[in-house]
Amino acid sequence: MGKTYLQIPLFPLYNTESITSIKFTDGDEEVLKIGYTLKERKQIHQSLVWAKDNPDFEFESIMDNAPVVGKLSFSNAEIYTYLMKFKTFMEESKSLLIEESSPKILI
Repeated sequence: MGKTYLQIPLFPLYNTESITSIKFTDGDEEVLKIGYTLKERKQIHQSLVWAKDNPDFEFESIMDNAPVVGKLSFSNAEIYTYLMKFKTFMEESKSLLIEESSPKILI
């Protein structure tokens, strides 16, 4: 499991002022489905599962080698809360972000 996959959900935090204002939409599902293969989405999810079990890990350190400038303006606890929100979003998405989707059968 690579923690670097946590960079993907963390990137948007550089462009937001409030974690509590973040709402995931169908558009976010589409961006993930278009931008990442099922295998990559599963790796993102596995990283989020790891994060759930490691709430005291310094999550911003994952971004040390990412192509971003600056620091996140959120506490580690806020980042953890956001990551758990992202995890729930992936697990409960209508478009099955972490599962193979079955082809629709038309009768």
